[in-house]
Amino acid sequence: MKKVFKCICALVVFLSIPAVAGLGIMSLWNEIVTTTCGFAEIDFWQSVGLFLIGQLLSGGSLITLFLIIGAFHAILHHHSDDWGSHWHNMTREQKLEFMERRRKAHLRFHNRNKSGENASE
Repeated sequence: MKKVFKCICALVVFLSIPAVAGLGIMSLWNEIVTTTCGFAEIDFWQSVGLFLIGQLLSGGSLITLFLIIGAFHAILHHHSDDWGSHWHNMTREQKLEFMERRRKAHLRFHNRNKSGENASE
């Protein structure tokens, strides 16, 4: 039941972003562009379409899509207590090993051309 509620909330947020942006675009267009350039006024659905076209052309929708997919993945596949309890249930040695692995992976990613040299050198 909790997952269904979270999915409905995510869907409401997903649909409200273009609606709010459409209202903003419509009011700005009708107040500024029509008076300065003489263009025709637009309605709500045309402004939502302009917002979506702008997102597609600028790549903004891809970022939003990945965030939404990630949110649905987290809602459906991860319990809320898994993230915090995992780290807190690790021993000190496991935490140090994890941090060392992450540090080495980070250095290897940023220092590919140095082929094993230490980053401080």
